[in-house]
Amino acid sequence: MKKVLLHLKNALCFGTMLASLASLPLLVGCKSQAEKEGFVVVKGGQFYKDGKPFRFVGTNNYYLHYSPDKMIDDFFSDADEMKIPVVRCWGFQFGPHRDHNSHGMDEPGEFGVPEKFIKRNKKQPDQFGYPRDIFERLDYTIAQAKKHNIRLVIALNNYWGDFGGIQNASSWQRWFNLESAEDFYTNEECKKTYKEYISYILNRVNTYTNIAYKDDPTVMTWEVMNEPRDQKDKSGATVTKWVEEMSAYIKSIAPKQLCAVGDEGFMKLDGFVPYAGEGSTSYDGYEGEDFDALLAIKSIDYGTFHLYPETWGILEKAQVAWGDEFIRKHAESGRKAKKPVVLEEYGTSAGGNMNRKAVYDIWNNTAYKEGLAGSMFWILTSTNSYESGNGTDDANDGLYDDYDGFRILNDKGEVATLLSDYADLFAGKAASPRLSKNRVYLLNPARDQDAKGIFEVRAQFLQGAKNEAKVKRAELYINGEPAPSPRTLNYNAEADFYRLNFDTLANAKVYPDGSKLDISVLFTLDDGTQRSTETHTITIANVVTYSVIKKYDFANDEANASSLGGYMAELKEIKHTTLNSGMVEVDGSYSGENNWEELKIKFGDMSEVAEASKIEFTLYYEKSKMTPHATKSDEADKLPGFQPYIAFDPGWVKTGLKENNRYLKDTHVVTLDDGKEYYKLETSLEFFQNPGYTFVTICPTLGYVKYDGAIYIDDVILYKKD
Repeated sequence: MKKVLLHLKNALCFGTMLASLASLPLLVGCKSQAEKEGFVVVKGGQFYKDGKPFRFVGTNNYYLHYSPDKMIDDFFSDADEMKIPVVRCWGFQFGPHRDHNSHGMDEPGEFGVPEKFIKRNKKQPDQFGYPRDIFERLDYTIAQAKKHNIRLVIALNNYWGDFGGIQNASSWQRWFNLESAEDFYTNEECKKTYKEYISYILNRVNTYTNIAYKDDPTVMTWEVMNEPRDQKDKSGATVTKWVEEMSAYIKSIAPKQLCAVGDEGFMKLDGFVPYAGEGSTSYDGYEGEDFDALLAIKSIDYGTFHLYPETWGILEKAQVAWGDEFIRKHAESGRKAKKPVVLEEYGTSAGGNMNRKAVYDIWNNTAYKEGLAGSMFWILTSTNSYESGNGTDDANDGLYDDYDGFRILNDKGEVATLLSDYADLFAGKAASPRLSKNRVYLLNPARDQDAKGIFEVRAQFLQGAKNEAKVKRAELYINGEPAPSPRTLNYNAEADFYRLNFDTLANAKVYPDGSKLDISVLFTLDDGTQRSTETHTITIANVVTYSVIKKYDFANDEANASSLGGYMAELKEIKHTTLNSGMVEVDGSYSGENNWEELKIKFGDMSEVAEASKIEFTLYYEKSKMTPHATKSDEADKLPGFQPYIAFDPGWVKTGLKENNRYLKDTHVVTLDDGKEYYKLETSLEFFQNPGYTFVTICPTLGYVKYDGAIYIDDVILYKKD
């Protein structure tokens, strides 16, 4: 007994309390062997690095594992300058990617660049077009991260098709003859091969550092997959079981490194009603993922979740508060599980209709106060070496293109500076003067725009770290003067913002149609100080006329239509048809089992959308092939039936959600020149003109309707406001 007590005494660090043998690895005051060797560890529900609690603002980047040296060097220099200590990147490339020909695994068990490509290609490794071996590029990425003392979170696979993920039919599905992508989770040969890949990459010795990946503290975390889900099993059990198996395997090879899922954090909370009733599928198991069950897995060290309400279809006026609630729910789960939780992806597009700086401030403020271990924005990018292949980019501005609209640059701008301020705050440094002060934001209007009818003005007050003053009142100002009464904004406690419905019609005598109103909100605090938001201009547009910019009648071609895939539905083929004097024919399949099943058809030729403020288009569905679900209906959402909308890039800004929902029974039926009956769905959507929009994506969406056949798109008309 004395020997046991002596052993315990020697094992405990000074200042810690006596604990059971089982709890010894979690004692906050002790350094495990992994921590002594420089690894980030989890103790007492939080990260520790170098013996100290570790919280961080991090970022994501998906191109490091196939890019030239200069792009990788510049990225890490920018991340370092922005005080970012953690970067999440990809550690997978299964088969040639559509945009470049780097390699990771062309066939099961064949790792690296195939010999046939090496013999055929004489370019140098740092030239675009060279068949890069992602493992060598990942070697370099890890080496550069080490130079900058930046830790990496490396995802080992992808649910989505990019870089050969399981949704890519040419990789895992083809190799193992899977009937669907989700069979990846249960096919034994598939799982065996994935473990071979995990073993290969974790045991690889870095050619720049001569350190095995599994032994390098630079690699903070391995993630089993980016955004896994299985909508076929809404219990979440399939994904949970697979994660349990793969994470245990990772930990068996690399026990000193952390393991996480890489999931979006969708939950199973029976009966929970989210903010404004929006996005219930993120909480009811609809995606086949159970965040709390995944967090409970022994070999998962911490929780991860993502946040994109703008692209998840949350109504615009609810997006900020909905996201805030999503953060709080995951922080709550982390406290219950006694594990760290990281918001590891989030974003709102620069070209969208939200106040980006305000959103990032609000969400990071909540993440910090709720005790999240980290917050990682999507996406930091830097220079672009691809255009000329010689380390410069003569074709444009020398910067990596903003492909998805979420790009953040180390440009010393407002958003980049805000994120650096939060990096300091999460790191335990004193709040910057900017975060110490109260901040006020205009959430709506978030930019100059048109307004008609009832226009809701929304504003936010964020209390600074050193200021305890409370809001006494918030008032609407127009053109620098107090607005006509009533001008006091009401506080919405649930969403923590202030709002006022401004009736443009009731004020038509003062502000007639065409008037431009500079909108701001003045906050008066109980200590007598005042703070005013930024100002944006609304143009009263109750009577609007439009002129046609261009009509696409598809008489001769399909206007460069291409597939962006589907969600809960399958897009098989897009082609031109002469039916009805020419249309775009989209071959698709909808199961009818879900309230939201969509196809996404991108029209790359429709660049006129940058000038437009209105779009019209017509959809045709063959009547005899449509079967509404016998037991599903929702009067509020017009289901079962049609739910068409559109999206704009960059940023995939969803527009027109729920505006044209229609029951089948309320839809006009016509006979086309093939003699068949079709549902004819004429859709018209108005939107705010945005010069950043690049093309149109039309999304024929059904709810609880089974359909297997052609959808026809005709007469797309773009209008500009007169």
